[in-house]
Amino acid sequence: MERTPYPFEVEILERFSRGGKFAASPKGEWVRGYLLTFKEGYAYEMWKDYMQFARYLGINPGTYICFKRYMWILKRLGLIRLVRRERVVRGFRKSFYAITPGMENSPIWRRPGQTMYPSIDWTIKPIEVRRVLRARYRTKAI
Repeated sequence: MERTPYPFEVEILERFSRGGKFAASPKGEWVRGYLLTFKEGYAYEMWKDYMQFARYLGINPGTYICFKRYMWILKRLGLIRLVRRERVVRGFRKSFYAITPGMENSPIWRRPGQTMYPSIDWTIKPIEVRRVLRARYRTKAI
């Protein structure tokens, strides 16, 4: 079922639709907007809403496991904090997150992965370099 974009999503949609294929992932800013709007949320609920947003933007939303890892990175950087946990009938408890006070306008929201792992070369390499790397690290059939 389609929903209309949330007010915070409209601004992100406008900005990232102009960025083209190589625009940075809007996931961090989306999580920030979501938590500012709804005050708290748990990972699965946010992932379901992010999948709708990614459909509007025309990008791959990734898996739930990737989203949980992203939430772990945000928590590790101190951007979000665990607010409470709820018991459920089956499975793991729901962990509700909220923005850490004072981190609402942090520039880290734009690129948390690069902040978490600064030693990685995040530049997009030319196609010739990528072909050489693919050939070098391709697994050989036995």
